[in-house]
Amino acid sequence: MLNLHVFLQYMKNITTGLLLLICISLFGQEVKVSGILQDSDNLPMAYAAVTFEGLDNTEFKQVYTEGDGSFEVEILPGKYDIIFQPVAGGITERVETITAARNLGVIVISNTVQLGATTAVGERPLYRLELDKRVYDMERDPSVRGATLSDALNNVPSVTVDGDGTVSLRGSENITVLIDGKQSAMTGITNVADALKNIQADAVQRVEVITNPSARYDASGSGGIINIIMKRGSNQGFNGSINANIGVPLQTGLSTSLNYRTQKWNFFVSPYIRYDKPRGSSNYTNRFFSSMGPDTIETQNGERIRERLNLGTGLGFEHYIGEKNTLSASMSMRRSSGENVNTLNYHNYAGSTLYGRSVRVDTEDDTNRDIEASLGFKHAFNKEGHEFNFISSGSYSHEDEISDIYERVLLGSGLEKSDLASNYEQQRRYLLQADYVFPHGEGARFELGYKGNFETNVNDFAVRQMNLDGNYILNPLFTDRVDFDQDIQALYSQYGNKMGKFSYLLGLRMENSAIRLLSANANEGRGDYNSRNYTHFFPSATVNYTFDEAERNQVQFSYSKRIRRPWSRWLSPFSNFSDDRNTFRGNPELNPVITNAFELSYLTQIGKTSLTPSLYYQKSTDDMTVFRRPANYNGNTIFISQPVNAGDEMRYGAELVASTQFASWWRLFGNLNLYGYENTGSYYDELSNRTYDLSGKGFSWFARLTNNFKLPSNIDFQLNGFYRAGQENAQSKRKPMYMVNLALSKDIMGGDGTLSLNARDIFETMRRRVENFGPGYTSDLDMQWRGRQITLNFTYRINQQKKRDRGERGQGMEENGEGQEF
Repeated sequence: MLNLHVFLQYMKNITTGLLLLICISLFGQEVKVSGILQDSDNLPMAYAAVTFEGLDNTEFKQVYTEGDGSFEVEILPGKYDIIFQPVAGGITERVETITAARNLGVIVISNTVQLGATTAVGERPLYRLELDKRVYDMERDPSVRGATLSDALNNVPSVTVDGDGTVSLRGSENITVLIDGKQSAMTGITNVADALKNIQADAVQRVEVITNPSARYDASGSGGIINIIMKRGSNQGFNGSINANIGVPLQTGLSTSLNYRTQKWNFFVSPYIRYDKPRGSSNYTNRFFSSMGPDTIETQNGERIRERLNLGTGLGFEHYIGEKNTLSASMSMRRSSGENVNTLNYHNYAGSTLYGRSVRVDTEDDTNRDIEASLGFKHAFNKEGHEFNFISSGSYSHEDEISDIYERVLLGSGLEKSDLASNYEQQRRYLLQADYVFPHGEGARFELGYKGNFETNVNDFAVRQMNLDGNYILNPLFTDRVDFDQDIQALYSQYGNKMGKFSYLLGLRMENSAIRLLSANANEGRGDYNSRNYTHFFPSATVNYTFDEAERNQVQFSYSKRIRRPWSRWLSPFSNFSDDRNTFRGNPELNPVITNAFELSYLTQIGKTSLTPSLYYQKSTDDMTVFRRPANYNGNTIFISQPVNAGDEMRYGAELVASTQFASWWRLFGNLNLYGYENTGSYYDELSNRTYDLSGKGFSWFARLTNNFKLPSNIDFQLNGFYRAGQENAQSKRKPMYMVNLALSKDIMGGDGTLSLNARDIFETMRRRVENFGPGYTSDLDMQWRGRQITLNFTYRINQQKKRDRGERGQGMEENGEGQEF
């Protein structure tokens, strides 16, 4: 709550503004302002937006430049923040006091072109394409305020998040998620989908989507890389922001980002706390066909309540040693705890006759703790762009899950069951990385680097079941300790050059993978040690050609070779026990997937419309898929899911990203992705002693449309819609899903505060609906992770008003973060 002094000052500002407005209305006369907008090559910038925001009055006007780059507008005399936004992206601004008719002359937008990428002064558009990545500025998206990162990723072009939190890129789930360019404890030990639900979208600056990564990036992730860049402070002096939100269903959070910067030092700290209690549901219908009698049907209706408290902080500093050297250090700590109550109601039918009914309640207490620290050094040589970067980091994560599971029979035969399940996981990660960049000539650049990722996971899982005497006995089928070590060391080099309208980037990366897996209870308690060691070479190439001097029409071709390594949970041979009718079992014999990816893109600006159509093709060998089949356990039919290598996969598609400015108050952004797929392969299952054909092909698509409106009283309104079509493979048929979100945002308190209201999934249609089928059975799933979410969010900025933010580029830790992407 504001104190009296702040409130009086706020009322004073309002009164002063009203008096100014009255005076201007009575005595003000509009004057004409004109000018010409050009790029650094003295070429006119047509259809660029020119915005005049009054700093001492309420005037707000926006016009567009003509084909020759000229513009003209009539405004009231006063002091203005003038913002120039070209269609191709990149914003610059200037503050001018206008007292009479004035010609601003030629305004030049400074561009620095390196290998086809454009770095512009000032704020950039919400979405832009660079030479080897696509960038989405999440901090400029009003609809994600107060949301989790899992929810907010649904706004990023090419990215979709399923109803259970599974992230995919262009329809592929075979991706790698990075934080500030590296593997991080923030993405969890084994479940990235759950970890992203614990990160606030307000803490994210931008998301980089790398569909066809160059040699500087890790080769893992056959479907591509999603790199999440967290916010860092950059302004001189003391500044920061405070963010508070509250939502329905119950959700509340408070976060603070504070920064103090001098010419020699930059300090930042960002504590946060978040509490939420979402509800979800999952419903199964399993039908088993019989030629001897009526079909057997089992239904499972479940409700899940997840109550979580997350708190943590990030802190760090940078020290500028002279003009050439920067030393940086940072640390993040996070702790989350909660109670998950999962209730499953079972009904068993013979035909239409109900003969069995039971309820299973799983009450799980879980605690997650992680800490991560990094130390970096950057040296800039005399020539611009000539630099050396070094970073080392380490992280430790610990997750404890303890479940009390009770099942009671309400109808039919069977004994009551009481089980205790525990799962203790630990993870340690260490990173060493060094990168050297040497530019020469007009546009050439040579890069050389090393990266070492060293990871250790320990997973200790046990289930104890109550016997007839009331004692808990260890169940060896669901008990194991798995030690997993993975060391990946890489060397890379790449060379790029720009010659007139033609530019290219060629690279080669070598990665050695050493994997060790020890299962304590495998082979009837004798233990099993499974080790792999393999080396692969990963070439990459990007070629870009510009058709015109203004670079409004470009064509780009890229190629890369990728690898998808099985993660530790998929290799661990034990089974989970959260639902004894549907269990998951790892496969220690999994091989990595090798993918060759090709992409052709065209960039064009037509008037006020920017279009980026792309064609892509991927061919993968030893593709991994989750194989699901029925099995008999203790006289009951259960389903077991297990990852297997299932032959080759071919994936191809076309994507269109478009944005256009219909009017000064309406901007539209769209993304359409059409893709086809074909799988060839089979799998021999020892449990059922039969071979399953896993071949299949199909076609699917998804689309996203975002409308941004400027309403009266300077209210920003966003309406966002998403649709994903169905998809079918050899074992399942996924049904369509769609979602509609909206957001309202209004700056208050003289620009120091922003109040926003957003509603996600307003029709509650974001549900995962899948029909699984196989010999003798069908199984239908309907799952909803959470329902409609309405959030009210307030942001207060300290010494960093929105209008001042536009004119400053992120520096400091942000720049170092980009160096970590190699």
